[in-house]
Amino acid sequence: MNSSGLQNRLLFISLIPVFILGALTFSWFTYNDLTQQQLAFSERSKSISNQLADTLSGPVSSKSKDLSEALMRRALNERDARSVRVYDSFASLWLSSGPNPIGPRYPASITDTISLTLYESQETYRYLVPIFHPDDFILNATLSNPIAWVELEFDNANTRVTQYQTILFNLLILLFIFAIITVIALYLNRTVIDPVHNMIRAVGEIREGNLEVRVPTQSKGELRELEEGINAMAETIKDAYNEMQTSVDQATFDLRETLETIEIQNIELDMARRDAQQANQVKTEFLANMSHEIRTPLNGIIGFARLLTRSNLTKKQEDYISTILSSSQVLLTIINDVLDFCKIEAGKLMLDQRSTNLRVAIEEVCTMLAPTSQPKTLEIVSLFYDDVPEQLVFDPLRVKQVLTNLISNAIKFTPEGSIVIRTMIEQQKGNKVIVRVSITDTGIGLTKKQQKALFQAFAQADSSTAREFGGTGLGLVISKRLVEQMGGDIGLESEKDKGSTFWFNIKSEVAPAAQQPPKHRGLEGCSVGVIEPREMSRLALNHQIAGWGGEVQEYASTKEMLIQWTKNKLPANNLVIIDIAGMTDTNDVYKHIIHMKTKFHCKVLVLTSSSDDDNINTKLLEKGADYSLTKPIRNAVLYQTLIQILKPESTEAIEGTNLKLGTNRSEVSVLAVDDNSANLKLIAALLESLGILVTSTNNGEDAVGLAIENDYDLIFMDIQMPNMDGLEATRQIRRLEATDKHVPIIALTAHALAEERDAMMAAGMDDYLAKPIDEDQLQRTLFKWTGALLGSNVKPTTLEHESEADSFPPVDSDALTEYEVVDLVSGLEKANGKLSLAKDMFAMLIDTLAKDQEQINNQYQQGDYKALLELVHRLHGASAYCGVPRLKMASYNAETILKQGFYAQLEDALFVLNDEINNIVHWSEDNEIDSIFDKALKVYAHNQQQKKTVLTLQ
Repeated sequence: MNSSGLQNRLLFISLIPVFILGALTFSWFTYNDLTQQQLAFSERSKSISNQLADTLSGPVSSKSKDLSEALMRRALNERDARSVRVYDSFASLWLSSGPNPIGPRYPASITDTISLTLYESQETYRYLVPIFHPDDFILNATLSNPIAWVELEFDNANTRVTQYQTILFNLLILLFIFAIITVIALYLNRTVIDPVHNMIRAVGEIREGNLEVRVPTQSKGELRELEEGINAMAETIKDAYNEMQTSVDQATFDLRETLETIEIQNIELDMARRDAQQANQVKTEFLANMSHEIRTPLNGIIGFARLLTRSNLTKKQEDYISTILSSSQVLLTIINDVLDFCKIEAGKLMLDQRSTNLRVAIEEVCTMLAPTSQPKTLEIVSLFYDDVPEQLVFDPLRVKQVLTNLISNAIKFTPEGSIVIRTMIEQQKGNKVIVRVSITDTGIGLTKKQQKALFQAFAQADSSTAREFGGTGLGLVISKRLVEQMGGDIGLESEKDKGSTFWFNIKSEVAPAAQQPPKHRGLEGCSVGVIEPREMSRLALNHQIAGWGGEVQEYASTKEMLIQWTKNKLPANNLVIIDIAGMTDTNDVYKHIIHMKTKFHCKVLVLTSSSDDDNINTKLLEKGADYSLTKPIRNAVLYQTLIQILKPESTEAIEGTNLKLGTNRSEVSVLAVDDNSANLKLIAALLESLGILVTSTNNGEDAVGLAIENDYDLIFMDIQMPNMDGLEATRQIRRLEATDKHVPIIALTAHALAEERDAMMAAGMDDYLAKPIDEDQLQRTLFKWTGALLGSNVKPTTLEHESEADSFPPVDSDALTEYEVVDLVSGLEKANGKLSLAKDMFAMLIDTLAKDQEQINNQYQQGDYKALLELVHRLHGASAYCGVPRLKMASYNAETILKQGFYAQLEDALFVLNDEINNIVHWSEDNEIDSIFDKALKVYAHNQQQKKTVLTLQ
C-alpha cells in the first residue's frame, strides 16, 4: 500500500462519517425550519380570514358597502394578503378589492360552505369563510345560515423566499463546519502520514542495502513503537548481515579448502561408475559363458542319449536312457528359465519380429507337449477362429515359450479332462491386430489367495515342502515379462476344483496377403462322418472340415453309424474319421471297419495317439483302414491326408509342385568345428547318420585352412574356442574365400544373449543353431542352406517322382547265401565270449523281430520314411551284435537306401529284409538254441586257443 493510498483512506475514514452526520443534521434542521415557516404562514392567513369574517358581519348585515370596503382594504394591508371578495347570501359577488384570484375555481358550491375552507395552490392560499348574522355572535351560537361569504387570497411567495434563505443559510453553516473539520482532519492526517512516509523511505533504503538508515522517532503512541521496531529490525538485520558476511567468508574459505576433496570424490565416483559398468559387463559375459558352459555338456548328454535310443537296447537300458533324456530336458528347461529371467532383469532380451504362421506355432507347441499329456489321456484341442489371420509378424520363439509355459502348466495341474487353446481377434485396426490366446483346463483350479501369488519370481501356488507339483516358479514370471515386452497383457480366471483359464494377448501386424496361406475349399461336395467321443475334439474336427467345404455328420459310435446307414437308409459318407484315443474296446471298431469297407465301400481314417500301442495302428490298417494319423494332428497334415484319400487326382498336382523344393544329392560335404570333443563327436555322428561327408576339427586355425583348401557345402562353427574363436575364424574365411564363392557358415552356440546373434551376422555367419542340437532342426538347416533332401526329411510323395538317374546298386541276394542265417560263434565273439550276454542279446532280437517287422511294413505302407529309417537303423544296430550276418547286411542295405534317398530300390531291399527276418524266425523255431549255443561256445573256445598258439609261435 503506498502512502497516498493510506492518506486518502485515512481522510475518507475521518471525513465521510462527519459529512454524513452533517448532511443528516442539515436536512433535519432545514426541514424543521421550513415546516415551521409554512405552518406560521398558514396560521396567520387563517387568523386574518376569520377576523375579517367576524368584522364584516355587521356591515354586511346592514348592507354598508363603504364600511365593508374600508374593512376589506384594511385586510389587504396585512402581509401576504392579495385580494378580498365578498359574496351575498345568493353567492353572488357583492364587493371585491385587489386583483383577481390566481387559483382555480372552487371545487364545491359556495352556499354549501358553512365553515372556513382552504383551497391551496402552488402560488396562493384561498380561504372561503362564511359570515353569520351579528346575533349569532352575541349568542355565541350559529342559529341561522350564513348571510354572506368572504374570500381572502394570500400569496406565499414571501414565505418561499424565506424558506430559500433558510436553506442557504443552513447550507453555508454546514460548509463552514465541513471546512473546519477538513482542516482539522488534514492536520491530524499529516501527524500520521509523515511518520509513515519516513518509515516507508527507511524500509526502502534498507531493502536496497543501506543498513545504516534509521527512522526519526518523533511520533507518539503506536507510531512511535512502530518506528522504534523498524529501527530495531534494521539493527538486527545489520547484525545478521555482518554475521552472515562473516559466515560467508568462512564458508568460502572452507569451500576453497574442500575443492580438492570434492575433485577427489568426483574422480572416485567416476572410477566407481566405471567399475559398475565393468561389473555389469562382466555379469553379462558371465551370463553368456555360463550359458555356454552349462549347455555344452547338456548338448553331449542329450545328443548321445538320443543316438543310444537308436541302438539295440534292453528294456532296462531303454528305461535308463528315457530317464536321462527326460531329466536332461527338465534341467535344460530350468536353465533356460533362469537365463531368460536374468536376461529380462538385465534388459538384454530382444524380440525377433518376423512373419510367422501363428496356427503352425501353436500346433508345434501342442505336438511337442503331446507326450506329457497323452499318458493322462488328456484332450488337447486348438480352436483357431476363422477371422484370425494366420500369418502375423511376431517373435515366434517367445510366443512359443509363453505357450509352452501355459500349456505345460495346464497339463501338470490337470489330472483328467481337456485343455482347450482358443485363438481369436480381440481388436483390429487396419493391419494392426491384437490377438488373444486363452488356455482353458479342467484341472485343480486356484483359490483367490493362490492367484495373487502367481506372476511373481520363484513363487508357486503351493510352496510347501509337501507340494505335489514341482517347478522353479519362473515360468509365469517370464511369460508375463515376455507378453508385456510384446505389447500385450496376461491374466487368469480360476476357481478352485473347477479349472483355470490363462490368457494373453499380443499386438502384431498382419503379414502381406501374398504371405497368407490360401483358404482351402478342397472338400466341397464331400461327406465326412466323425466318430469322436470327446466333445472338444469333435467340435475342432467339425470346425476344420466345415471350413474346408466338407459336410460333417457326427456319430456317437461306429455301431450307431452303421445302423443309420443300414436301417434308416441314410447315404454312406465318403469318408469316416474314427478317433480311438478315447475308446477302451476297439474289437468292435475292427469289425465295423471291415463292414464299412466291404458293404459300403467307405474310406476310413483312424486317429490314434502317440501313446497307443503300435500294434493298434497295424491292426487297423490290416482291417481295412485307409490311413492312420497320430494325434495331435496339424491342420495342414489333416487337410492333405483328407485330400489324398478323397481326391487323389488333386494330390498328384500338389506333389508335382513339391519337386521344386529341393533335389536329392548323394553327397553333401560339411565341415564341423567345435573345441569340445563330445560335441564335435555328436554333431559328426548326427551328420553321418544322414549320409553326409563330415570333416571335423577342434580349433579355428585349422578350420580356416580347411575351408580355404576344400569346397564344403556347409560349415558348422562353434563360437567359443581357444586362441581363435568362431567369430574370428568366420572373418578370416570371408576375407580369404573367392569373390564368386560363399560357403554358408552356421553358428553352433549356447549363448543366451540376443546381441550375440547380431555379432554373428556381422562377422559373416549366415545362421545359427542353439545347443543342444535337435536332429530335426539340423535337417531343416541342412535343407535350407544346401537345398538337399536328406534322409527322413524328404516326403515320400516327393521322392517317388525323383529322377532315378543316380540309383543305388540293388542288394545281391546270391551274395547273402554265402553267409549263414545264424552264426552264433560270431555272436559269442561280439560278446567277448560271455555266453549269458550272447544268449540275452540273441533272445532280445528274436523277441522283437516280429514287432519290428510289422512296424517296418506299416511305416512303409504309410510312406513315413523318417520313422522307417529309425526302425531299420535300430534293427541294423541290434543285428550287428547277435551273430545274424545276413540280416545285418540286409538291414544295412535298406538303411543306406533310406539315407541316400534311392527310394526306387527300397521295395526290393525291404523284400530281402523281410525274407531274412522270416528265415531267422524259422531257424529259431526249428532249433534248440541252448544246445547250439553250447556247441558254438566250444568252437569259439577252440578258435581262441588256436589264436593264442599262433601268437606264441610268432
